[in-house]
Amino acid sequence: MKTVNKWGIGVAVAGLMLSSCTKNFADLNTSPVITQDPPPELLITQSVKSIVDRDFDWFYDAYQYQLQWMQFGVASPGTSPTGLFSPTNTNDFYNALYKNIGRNLVEIQDVVARKPQDQQAQYSNLVAIAQILKVYSSWRVSDANGSIPYTEAWQARSDANFTPKYDTQELMFATWDAELKKAVETLASGLPTQVSYGANDIFYSGDGAKWAKAGNVLRLKIAMRLLKRSPEKVTAVAKDVLASKAGLFESNGDEWKFVSAAINFARGGNWSMDNNPLSASKNMVDYMVDNKDPRLNLFFEKNSYTKALFDSLKLAGIYSSTAQYVDRRYVGLPSSPDKRTNPAYSNVFTVKKYAMVFNGKTINRNADTISPLQRRLFNLDAENGSNNGARYTQPILTYAEQCFMLAELAVRGMAEGDAKTYYEKGITASVNAYDAMGSLAKIQDYAPLDAAALQAYIATPAVAFTGATDVLLEKINIQNFLNHFKSPWEAWGAWKRAGVPKVDGILPMEPMVSSGQTVAIPRRWALPQPSIANQTNWRNAIIDMQKTGEYGANDNDFTGRVWWDKK
Repeated sequence: MKTVNKWGIGVAVAGLMLSSCTKNFADLNTSPVITQDPPPELLITQSVKSIVDRDFDWFYDAYQYQLQWMQFGVASPGTSPTGLFSPTNTNDFYNALYKNIGRNLVEIQDVVARKPQDQQAQYSNLVAIAQILKVYSSWRVSDANGSIPYTEAWQARSDANFTPKYDTQELMFATWDAELKKAVETLASGLPTQVSYGANDIFYSGDGAKWAKAGNVLRLKIAMRLLKRSPEKVTAVAKDVLASKAGLFESNGDEWKFVSAAINFARGGNWSMDNNPLSASKNMVDYMVDNKDPRLNLFFEKNSYTKALFDSLKLAGIYSSTAQYVDRRYVGLPSSPDKRTNPAYSNVFTVKKYAMVFNGKTINRNADTISPLQRRLFNLDAENGSNNGARYTQPILTYAEQCFMLAELAVRGMAEGDAKTYYEKGITASVNAYDAMGSLAKIQDYAPLDAAALQAYIATPAVAFTGATDVLLEKINIQNFLNHFKSPWEAWGAWKRAGVPKVDGILPMEPMVSSGQTVAIPRRWALPQPSIANQTNWRNAIIDMQKTGEYGANDNDFTGRVWWDKK
């Protein structure tokens, strides 16, 4: 594994000046070549870069664990799932929050605050956007870590505070909502003569109106985590967001995402699955095949088991003369580790190599009946994709997810609106979004979306918006879960919140059995241990989280739960 970072967005890099170590910060303060008043519109670069340039997270968190825990993928034949439930080298987004993301966002706010009073107003939108980015990044870290430093974080420069307290999620959820609401109101107020981030903002190019919508969607998303803790707060936030003049996403064109423009982003290195090859999981593929999900070819590649290959194996005597070709090019593996040696399944976990003799000449052929994940969505070099002009997409907040959240709230009677309409708009948005991702990534065998196939999918009994309340909620959350395929950390969070997919559900979650024992899928990361100076606060945070009885007996109990993830 290589720790290679590739970046090709083509934005300014002036913000990098503030990402260096603060060990000699006093010297930097007096340096004649380093400005103490950098343009705040340039300081966003390192933060937004660090949110999406996450090849290390993909290599470890996603490929080795989250995609397999959520049963999108399975360790391919010829590889091993060893260590699947004892994660290592994960959770690097935690480090990025404090080293690269948060401190430049805080610096934007501090630089503006140091400007003359009559100049500060023109930077209001910059400060508000930085706040939304800071809340998103901190929430994403806390989502799987629990209590983290927030209100006192990043104070080493300003207040020489090297021992920030760890805030509870209960406190942070309220703080984040208030901060987001204020930021959205600022962005929606139409302030004149605002300085813009411009091209330094790789998401919205400094468009305050779009950032305001994203802030509202983020408020709603964070609030949804409180459904098991404080449903009345969820209702209040939903009502407030729906009444906001800033509005919500109106289409896929509004959503918060990154689309690369450069040819050298997300290519090879840690982006590649070659060292952690993943095949499709059986339950996922079967659900998508059975219901004719239009995203099937966007999530998974066809296997190599073509009719021509079958015929050559039959001609060579590998198969009997009466064997019949089964025309199914999407086939998955069981997710449970023990099924790799189960006689009923062991054959599909074997790499199939055949030596065929034609006219006295031996030809070696592979008959791969299992479908890989759609590798080029994650690594643009996959499947001979180098220098083909492909572009990488990373969703952050999507219009489809917004629709599914509103559908769920409507079904629960916590928000107004027609749940069926929200649900069907969500499916349509998700399918269209993945169609666009596949087209931009130039996946092999790409075919434009068939509108009739999409409508047929929505009408399929397992998908159609019919059934009792519990069935409707399950269907909504299945579609929300599938929509997070390209953001497996989000799929992990959605599964924890809603309990969907579930064992024996419409989209079944396969029980994971290892060495004869049913194994619980991990639900959190271990809270990283800080330097010696702040270990007391760290230990107190863990002790506090253990009071619920659900966090686990020790900080490395990955099956424990953080505060919002209540049983």
